Amino acid sequence: MLRLKKNKNIVCTLYDREINATSTPYKLSLNIMCQLIQSKQSFYESSWTKESSRPIVYDGGLIYFNNHKSCYNIYGYENKPSLTKLTNINGSERILDVISYAAPVFKQECNCEVCPCSCLSRSIIYITKDNWLIRRNPITGVILNKIYTKRLDRIFNFQYIDWNIYSKEVILTTKLNPEKEPSSNIDVVVNLAVFTSFPLEFRALLEIRRSVFGKACRHVNVSDQLLILGMNLDWVHIYSFEDVLANSIFTPYKIGDHYMKGIVGSYPFGLPLNCIPQAVPPLLFDVQSSQQIFHFGGYPYHCVYSSPHKHARYVLKQVEENVNHKNYFIDSNNTDDETDMILFHPDNSNRIVLREDGIVRCFQLVYFPNESKVQEIFSMGFSSSVMQSKTTTVSSYGRRITKPVNAYVLNEKSVLALDYDDELDLIGILGFYSTDPLLQGRNEGVFSGYAPESNNFLVLPLYI
Repeated sequence: MLRLKKNKNIVCTLYDREINATSTPYKLSLNIMCQLIQSKQSFYESSWTKESSRPIVYDGGLIYFNNHKSCYNIYGYENKPSLTKLTNINGSERILDVISYAAPVFKQECNCEVCPCSCLSRSIIYITKDNWLIRRNPITGVILNKIYTKRLDRIFNFQYIDWNIYSKEVILTTKLNPEKEPSSNIDVVVNLAVFTSFPLEFRALLEIRRSVFGKACRHVNVSDQLLILGMNLDWVHIYSFEDVLANSIFTPYKIGDHYMKGIVGSYPFGLPLNCIPQAVPPLLFDVQSSQQIFHFGGYPYHCVYSSPHKHARYVLKQVEENVNHKNYFIDSNNTDDETDMILFHPDNSNRIVLREDGIVRCFQLVYFPNESKVQEIFSMGFSSSVMQSKTTTVSSYGRRITKPVNAYVLNEKSVLALDYDDELDLIGILGFYSTDPLLQGRNEGVFSGYAPESNNFLVLPLYI
């Protein structure tokens, strides 16, 4: 492969790419783009602006505003974003949660009998407050699926939607019902509705009950084919979600089928309860974690969790050996009670990202012949400022003693967002300097980027 040298002119490199002087022109184009972004000679100017009352989401060339009620395509007329037909969403539909839904590259065909098939095309799926699950094309605005999800004999609303990519399933979750919350049925912790992805088809509706999984069950989550239960305040139990479904579904239904109370997925009948777990499946893994902070990743498979014995310490454990290594821990600089965000990078590079209040730190799992440990690669963010102050005390003899003190003023909540681009190998964070006098009272922020390979930083002023 033709490597892009730092001292080589970009025009000459583009010419080499055009005459096919490299075997991988796509990778070379990414290297060129990465160098242009990192170059100190590059400058950025505003060409188009738009405000939103809700967080702005970008995905695959589309920009979503106002909780996905309007959408802009960045490849519009005169190189400016153009409004798509998704904007005609009914204003009375209150969207509770939404996901961007697209088939992976290797997925070439679908099992549905509809022609033409739209299951593999890009779309968004959202759940509304009036219990509708809707899938729409973000470009044309066409409604591809509309399913009524409310259970006829229960009063609850699905509020969260998640896409389990590995299991090719869409999971709907109701609001948690903690043990101390007054309710007509405190035995049920949460209700789950499971749909297959290609095509979007109903599979199961089930209840997670304390009478089955234990009275200490307080939290429920489904991720990567795993059923994760939070027990009490500091224990996490993990089960196979596929085993739960396989052993508990007693009557399979599909959208449009008839059951005792009506038609599946139609108004007002909704979804039938066709999955009732009767026994606890085999326990795959359990760990004691403070505030139940827990994450899987890395290769070989590891888990990282907050230590129940020491504040602001995160412990790493290899899942296969199920043992804690001597140097497998990370200490956070956070001194308050707010929880940090820690996770493995999804590319199996054994990198760990720790997001604190004003800084983002990246660590690497390093393996040696006799010992393995965690090393910090880099950190970036909005550091705390130091203010010189004086304190006055009175001695036992009545004399006043003045001492200089360094007071550290932390920029709390200054990191707003974190994102990583795998192809460009760039990590970026969005935040602000709360103590900067130039930004007081103004809606300005700072984007800070970092390239781990070249050890270069990029800082841009932004309007937020």
